[in-house]
Amino acid sequence: MDFMMGAAVVILTVLLCICVVALLLKQKNIDSAEEQLRRINVTHTNGRVQLTSPDRGLERLFIQINAVLDARQAADADYRNKERQLRGQIANISHDLRTPLTAIRGYLQLLHDPNCTSEERNSYLQIIEKRSEALQTLITNFYDLSRVESGEYQTTLGPVDLYAVLCELIAGFYNAFSEQDLEVHPDLEEDLPMVIADKDAVVRIFSNLLQNALQHAQGALSIRQYRQANIVVTQFSNPVTGLTQQDMEHIFDRFYMADRVRSGQNTGLGLCIVKKLVEHMGHIVNATLDEGNFCITIQWNTAPKA
Repeated sequence: MDFMMGAAVVILTVLLCICVVALLLKQKNIDSAEEQLRRINVTHTNGRVQLTSPDRGLERLFIQINAVLDARQAADADYRNKERQLRGQIANISHDLRTPLTAIRGYLQLLHDPNCTSEERNSYLQIIEKRSEALQTLITNFYDLSRVESGEYQTTLGPVDLYAVLCELIAGFYNAFSEQDLEVHPDLEEDLPMVIADKDAVVRIFSNLLQNALQHAQGALSIRQYRQANIVVTQFSNPVTGLTQQDMEHIFDRFYMADRVRSGQNTGLGLCIVKKLVEHMGHIVNATLDEGNFCITIQWNTAPKA
């Protein structure tokens, strides 16, 4: 009997020691986790909480803690990235607005010169008018992009005759093409089916593409429009220099072209708006570069037959 009681005491003592050790290890893990979390929180660095010793119970808890940490760190990274983009956009906006404004102020000062001839005055006024138009275009692009991205740009979808819209716009840009010595080669099929779109948005899309060609096309602009199976394809193509295949991945990004071609009129917003409006109406647009020719292609869904 005494032997059995002694053995029981030994077993209980061993079990007690095991429990104490387990509690100490658990407490050590908890203390370590607290220190790791404090360090991550203070330094704002990416990190994960690690067990200092095996513990299945705490392991499940630590998995959830690390999941929360990963989500927070991803959110922080996304916020910092958006903040950098916003700062860059504000810098670009400031530059692009300041460029025409500086020119306008400069020529206004020249107009005050008493020795300014009537010919010089007319020339300065024409330049001021062009810079004012460029400024208006910039402000309109900024405004429209904000409306599109916020969902405030309202579109009413219905049948649209792309041939009529495009012919009218090309005619309206005739003087601008002549001033730029830009040869325009339209190849537009007639009697194409109607497409499902918003007419005002289509006008804006084609206007932006024509403006982009005026700024960057070198010598010639080809405009094709034709039917392909159940879609209508509109294609703007012109020779360019300086673009690469890598550029094609970002050509529709806002402000992307602004750092490459600082003309005071180009922010990259025009093509960004084109893509957003085309996709907003359920169509497809892409850009390609083939042997020095920059091409933008839009695939329009046709309206069902009545």
